[in-house]
Amino acid sequence: MLKSFIKLFAVITIIMVVISCSTDTEYDSLVAGEDFTGTNIRVLSIDTFSVTLSTMKFDSITTSTSGRLLIGQYNDDDMGIINTSAYVQASPSAYYLSNDAVLDSVGLILGYDTYYYNDTTQVATLNIHKLTDKMTTDDTYFYNTTETAYENTPLLSTTYVPTPSNDSLYLTLPYDFGEELFNGIRDNLITDQESLYQQLKGLTIQPGADDNGSIIGFSTDTGESYLRFYYTIPDEVETDEYTYDMTINTYYNHIESDVTGLPLEAITSQEDNLTSAESGNISYNQAGTGYVTRIEFPSIKDLYNIDGEGTILEATLYIEPNSESHSDIQPLSETLLLYTIDQNNDLASQVSNSVDVVTATTTDIDSEFNQVAFTVPVIDFIDQKLSESPETEDALILIPTDYNSTINKIIFNDSQRSNFNTKLVLTYAIYE
Repeated sequence: MLKSFIKLFAVITIIMVVISCSTDTEYDSLVAGEDFTGTNIRVLSIDTFSVTLSTMKFDSITTSTSGRLLIGQYNDDDMGIINTSAYVQASPSAYYLSNDAVLDSVGLILGYDTYYYNDTTQVATLNIHKLTDKMTTDDTYFYNTTETAYENTPLLSTTYVPTPSNDSLYLTLPYDFGEELFNGIRDNLITDQESLYQQLKGLTIQPGADDNGSIIGFSTDTGESYLRFYYTIPDEVETDEYTYDMTINTYYNHIESDVTGLPLEAITSQEDNLTSAESGNISYNQAGTGYVTRIEFPSIKDLYNIDGEGTILEATLYIEPNSESHSDIQPLSETLLLYTIDQNNDLASQVSNSVDVVTATTTDIDSEFNQVAFTVPVIDFIDQKLSESPETEDALILIPTDYNSTINKIIFNDSQRSNFNTKLVLTYAIYE
C-alpha cells in the first residue's frame, strides 16, 4: 500500500512540474496510465474560474499600538487627499526638579523612524496645538477615526523639509509654555500624572491645510521622541546645563482621506462594496485609511461539473497591481497577509495552513515592462468554499503587515484590465 502511494505521489509530482496553463481552452490535461498506478489519473490545469474584485472600507483601524507617529498630507490621484495627524500624551519618569533650577528652553524632539510615503522634497508644515480635552477611549485602543479637541491657535507653526534619513527633528516651543510646566514641577504643584494633565492634557501635531508632499513616520520609543526641558542651576560653581524629559505614554494617529469626486466616494459604510466594474476595472487597498480589496470566486463550484472524482492539488491566485500606481516614492508592500471577511465585511480570521500563516508575495510577469503580480496560495480557502454547508458569502482580503502604521496603497487590476493576469489557477487531479 505504501509503495503504491509513493508511486502515485511521484507521478503527480512529475506531471505538476511539466504541466502549464492554457488560456485558449478551458483546461489542459495529462493522463497517468495503469502501468504506473493501477488506475488512470488526469491532472488538469484550469484558469477559467472567475475572480471578482470590489472595494470596501473598514469603519476604523487601531492606530495606538503601531509604534509610529504619522504626520503629513498629500494629494493622491487614486485615493484623494490623505491627511494624517498625531495625538500624544507625555509624562516624566519622576516629578522632581531642584528648587534652584531655572528653565533655559523647551523643545519637542521627534525621532525619524525612516518611514515615508510620497514626495519628501516638498516643504511641509507642522502645527503643534495643546489639547483641550484629555485623550479618552471607550476601550483600550484609539483608532484612525479618533479625534480629541485642541486649541485653535497653535503653540508653534513651522515649515521643514522632511529628511527621514536623519536622526531627529527638533522643534523649539514657546518659553512661557515650558516655564509653566517646569516651574509647576519644581515648586511641587505638579506631582503626578493627574496634576500634570491639569496643565497639559496633551499635544497634537497637524500638517498644513495646503500641504501636498509626504507622510512621515516618527518613532514613539522612549529616547527617540520626547518633550525636553533645558535648565541650569545658577548657584553652582560651574553652571552646567541639564535636561528634563517627558516621554510619550499614550498616542494615536488620526488618518482621513477626502475622496470627493472619486469612485471611492460611493462607499459610505463598511457594508458597501464598490465593484471593479464601477471603478474603471480596478480596486483599492490602502493601509491606514481602511480601504481593502474584497476577492471572490463566484464560479468555483463549477468544478463539480467535471466528470469523475477529483482532488485539488494546488490553487494559486494571481492578482496584478496597476503598474502606474506604484513608484519609488509610492512603493508596493512586499508581503501581504491573507484574511477572510464575512458578508458584512467584518474581519473573520487570518488564513493559515499547516506550516504558517498564508502570505502573498510578488513575482515578475514581464520584467521588460516592470509588470509584477502577487501570488497567493488559496487552496485552504477554496477547499472550504467547496465543502461548506450552508453556503456563505465569505471572501478574501489582502493587507500588509503594517496596515495600521502606514498609508501605502495598492491599486489592483481586475481580470479584464489586466488581460487575465489577475486569475485563479487550479491544479486538479481526477481519478478514473
